[in-house]
Amino acid sequence: MRYKIYVNGCIQLISYSLYFIARCGFAQDNSNAIALYNQGNYLKAIDACNVLIKMYKHDTGAYAYRGLSKERIKDFAGARKDFKKLSKWNPKDARLYFKLGVLCYGTDDYYHSIKEYTKAIKLDSNYAVAYNNRGNSEYMVGDAKTAMLDFTAASIADTTYPDPLYNRAHLKMVLGDNNAAIKDFSRAIELAPSDADAWFSRGQAYDAISDTMDAVNDYNNVLQIDSLYMDAYYFRGYDLLKLRDYEDAMNDFSALLTSDSSYYLVYYLRGTALDSLKEYNPAIEDFSHAIQMQVDCGQAYLGRGYAYLKVGAQENACEDFNMAYYYGLRGEAKELLDENCRGHVKVYWK
Repeated sequence: MRYKIYVNGCIQLISYSLYFIARCGFAQDNSNAIALYNQGNYLKAIDACNVLIKMYKHDTGAYAYRGLSKERIKDFAGARKDFKKLSKWNPKDARLYFKLGVLCYGTDDYYHSIKEYTKAIKLDSNYAVAYNNRGNSEYMVGDAKTAMLDFTAASIADTTYPDPLYNRAHLKMVLGDNNAAIKDFSRAIELAPSDADAWFSRGQAYDAISDTMDAVNDYNNVLQIDSLYMDAYYFRGYDLLKLRDYEDAMNDFSALLTSDSSYYLVYYLRGTALDSLKEYNPAIEDFSHAIQMQVDCGQAYLGRGYAYLKVGAQENACEDFNMAYYYGLRGEAKELLDENCRGHVKVYWK
């Protein structure tokens, strides 16, 4: 599940720093720290801010840039300390509490992130992003009901904001309400039509209600947006296999294996597609790859056994049916052994 949480916040947080500079004044000789931060040299930016803070203890701009730099190097605990200090100096600034919520979430401190987002919302009751992120944290601590309320509040506070709709849809899927999830995903897609994750997730919801054609259409859209979205190749290929579009299914599985050849299940599925296209020898190769990678894959033995029968290798077929029986496919394997293999191999079911 891919919950969307506003974690980057670079543009907004730079605006915080500019806000502090305008309101409280940044120390003199600050250009070096700012330049280092903008260049991505965060460690040196931290050093420069440390110098400024020693000289000017209440330099809010230096604390802000130091906190931002620490966040960039994933020193979330250090960044929290800096923004905590800023929040004490500026207790009415909802954005600071929001930032603290993000940093707490970054360290898996979900309960404290909820507290910080709550402070932000108390100061700004229309803070849509804070509602959304608090909903994510609530979900992470197992409070699905309150998370649902926060995602709804976020979508009301900002009707143009797709993320809470996306998150609420995922939560509805978790709760088994796939039709309602599809409605939320559809609204999120209307607001952000280039969001590949939203198209993919709606495809998953369509699959959950066995609407295979609509699922395939959504995976098509995913791959138009992002041709390297490997999960879409897998699920589209699987659905195409169910729809008996074996050649296109084989092409999707081949695209996956070109990207990453470590998945035995993809070899098995491509082998199934090849077998259905009567490409028996390539199918045997794929089933063999699957078996080498996952020796107890009973389905691969069964598929290879079928392919062996088609090319006249009955002894090999019977050995594979035997192994399929051994690895749990007893009903189908027993029938095939009984029909094709008496007198060829010792069978487990005797």
